[in-house]
Amino acid sequence: MGSAFSNSVTSLKDASTVFFNPAGMTDLEGAQINIGTHILFPSANLTNTGSTFFGAPIASNNGGNPYSATPVPNFYATTPLLDNKIWMGLGINAPFGLANDYNDGWFGRYDSTKTELTTINISPVMAFKATDWLSIGGGLDAQYTDAVLESAISNVVSEGVSKLEGDDWSFGYNIGIKLKPLKNTTIGAHYRSAISHTLDGRISVQGLSAGNFNIAGTANLNLPDIATFGVTQDISDRFKVFGQAAWFGWNNFEDIHAKNTTGGTISNIKQNYQTTWTFAVGGEYDINEDWTVRAGYQYDATPTRDLYRTSRTPDGDRNWFSTGATYNIRPNLELDMAATYIDISSEKINLNRNSGLANITANTDGSVGILALGLNYKF
Repeated sequence: MGSAFSNSVTSLKDASTVFFNPAGMTDLEGAQINIGTHILFPSANLTNTGSTFFGAPIASNNGGNPYSATPVPNFYATTPLLDNKIWMGLGINAPFGLANDYNDGWFGRYDSTKTELTTINISPVMAFKATDWLSIGGGLDAQYTDAVLESAISNVVSEGVSKLEGDDWSFGYNIGIKLKPLKNTTIGAHYRSAISHTLDGRISVQGLSAGNFNIAGTANLNLPDIATFGVTQDISDRFKVFGQAAWFGWNNFEDIHAKNTTGGTISNIKQNYQTTWTFAVGGEYDINEDWTVRAGYQYDATPTRDLYRTSRTPDGDRNWFSTGATYNIRPNLELDMAATYIDISSEKINLNRNSGLANITANTDGSVGILALGLNYKF
């Protein structure tokens, strides 16, 4: 993270390469374990620009900052086999997630009040060093997802709560390649397949004067495929520069379609995400044998569209500013640390909800701070 992920497919020096490009395992120094956590500090501000219900203005609070500080842990392990020609690795992390909770009675409550999305990805991988300049790797992704979506609902006479909750295990794959066409140049590429989840759980409406229900149901959640390409150039023995681009197939995420067990539609909230690119540059410098410092910048386009953006993901284009360092505590133990500030561009929300009775209009802006720590142990 310290280089804004500008070298994640080319020159990682620890076991976290299991996730970003398993082909990179063949360049590690023996068996390793990497553990760490990122602590996210998100902030969002939504300003009411004329939201109405049943034609009347919604005079209410702005929901506050719906986010809280959230830790996101990870674990990676690698080991070489057969004279370092073949490697095995295991990664456990949380590649996608979301958690927000707005204040009671806020003006956008007919769009959302609470959202929780957790993914846990378990990835066993292998890599093969074909030549001194070519390595390939890949593996499976076993992914567990749990989601809870809540919003207010009204029949004009009374107001209740609509809730969708469910979980699912689904599977995908990933494959990567690492090339060294020149002595001081490394090229990497990695592809992670899309994973489609069918969340099995409950769909309910409670608190209305009439029309309440609580039934078994399902909802779809389609996560994107991701293709990443990068280059690392050694300027000297101590100084390296990085460049990387990643494509996200977010067009997989078309809607949140909730159905009952017979296939009947309970609700269908359009998302219509678009494919996006991220572009990152960075570098690192070895001050001495104990310290390495790095920094980077990333432009990360939002997949949300103006006509469909919701208060569950009040997102905008993101500018990442990152810095970090590695300290060698002893020859086989390293401490990694990093900090990132993400500025999120201002956007608009304009939605019809609650069977057309509610029109939610708002301006959004936000930011995210991230602090990260990791330990890498070499056996």
